Amino acid sequence: MWTEIFKDLDAFELGESALDVGAGFGNTTRYLLARGLRVCAVDIDPGAVAYIKSLFKEFVKSGLLKVLLAPAESLPFADGECDSVISVAAVHHFRDIEVALREMVRVAKRLVAIYDWTPEAGGVTNPHSPQELEAKMRAAVDAAVKLGFDIKITRYWYRLVKF
Repeated sequence: MWTEIFKDLDAFELGESALDVGAGFGNTTRYLLARGLRVCAVDIDPGAVAYIKSLFKEFVKSGLLKVLLAPAESLPFADGECDSVISVAAVHHFRDIEVALREMVRVAKRLVAIYDWTPEAGGVTNPHSPQELEAKMRAAVDAAVKLGFDIKITRYWYRLVKF
């Protein structure tokens, strides 16, 4: 799934800086750094934040990567601070999806691109149940429609994009 998502994301001009929301174990952070962007990565899990700082310590030292502990619903960035805001396989962990989407839109200057699992991916590409993923996807799509996002749904993942 990651390869397919990153191939989809390749089609977008992300600018010079990106925020990775729900950075987890750094797959999206790695992808964004490989594209040559300055990256801020945030996660609510202190273990994930420590792991990313350790994994990408050279990027942190050089100033190309900033890693912060923060929830998606309260991003510690100014309005329009990052060219793009990206979130991959994290929405199903957010406490309040609509608030998180509003925060991402607030911080993004150019683009918000959000990807997450569909119910069919439950138990196949991740440990979450189809029912849990269905409820989270429904909440995400409802919020995305309200906020003017474009929506694409594939078999195992969906994308929410706002320019």
